[in-house]
Amino acid sequence: MVRQSFILFFLVMILASFISYKSTFNYNILPTNALFELLVVISLFFVSKRMPLRAWFVLAVSLVYIIYAFIKSKLNYTHPVDFILAFKAFIYLIFLCFFTQKVLFARFSLVKGLDYLLVIFLAKYVIWILLGGGLRPGLFTENNFEIMLVLFWALTVWNLEGKLTLKQWLLLTAVIFLSGSRSGVVSYFAMLCILLIRQFDWKTILKLALLGLIGVGVVGIFISRMSGGDLNSIDRVVFFQGLLIAMRDWELMDYLIGAPPLTAMPEVVCQRMQYYTTLFSAKDPSVCYSVILHSFVMRIVHDHGFFGLVFLFWATNALLKLSFVAKRVRVTVLAILFLNGLSVSSLNSVYALVGLIVLVVAPYKEKVIFLQKADHKAVTS
Repeated sequence: MVRQSFILFFLVMILASFISYKSTFNYNILPTNALFELLVVISLFFVSKRMPLRAWFVLAVSLVYIIYAFIKSKLNYTHPVDFILAFKAFIYLIFLCFFTQKVLFARFSLVKGLDYLLVIFLAKYVIWILLGGGLRPGLFTENNFEIMLVLFWALTVWNLEGKLTLKQWLLLTAVIFLSGSRSGVVSYFAMLCILLIRQFDWKTILKLALLGLIGVGVVGIFISRMSGGDLNSIDRVVFFQGLLIAMRDWELMDYLIGAPPLTAMPEVVCQRMQYYTTLFSAKDPSVCYSVILHSFVMRIVHDHGFFGLVFLFWATNALLKLSFVAKRVRVTVLAILFLNGLSVSSLNSVYALVGLIVLVVAPYKEKVIFLQKADHKAVTS
């Protein structure tokens, strides 16, 4: 049922995407973010059975923290939407716990699914570039977010097959560079380095030369996106300056655990970010929270401290490990999440969540053997 739901949702949203080219907010005529979240919630009803002990630990810690913060925020009359935006990564982490150590897709479906997905992304991106009036392309949403889904699916196939085919690498490379996404190309570059550099010999030299050429492309993407030609023209630098203003009176404990739940940003920061009106408080349009900073890493450090940031990455790695995802792939996933989080939403994005779900529910050989033994032991005991 879960597999059929995933296929149906993907097909409907892909078809809807190919009749939409006109504006930045019209990558898809359907509310894709909400639909992906609905897909995850529906799937929970079919996977909410036994979980490994460590997954229960991650769930319990996340749930206790969310409940504590919710009580604190209600005492301050915080709007529920503002609360959910601040704690979405922890909510998504709880969702991911239920999918840990499950097998929901066949190997063939995931491998062929990647082939189809890459061709579809490439086709939409090319059409968008031709008809989209110079705006960056997207299939489901802004490509800073959806590129994570593509990379995680590719990593799933890598973990299943031990490699990607030449065709898959070429298609993936084309999609990444056509996207024009800075976080996308940097994440892809990190993925290449971690997966392909295994030992230093003449083959390594060739790989480094290839990575060097791709690095030139990465630099080209950054330069093309710098409208003013200096650091202050990069909006993420402006966001970081806002974070520094919010943290200027912090003490050591504040850095470790973050600001009290749903602490508003200083007024001067909100005034500087007036052009992001959609990101202001759902209750008071003159108030803004850390979501105004865009960057996942900055938001987590402000709201949950370095302890919160470390927990989220540790827990993600733990759930991947429980699902028999190889160490090299886990390192790549964490690198992509961190690099994407320097720019946009990382674990706060439903596209990261769906990509992680694909990773943890794939039928890796070691996982299948482990689950078969566990089932046999349960039957005979």
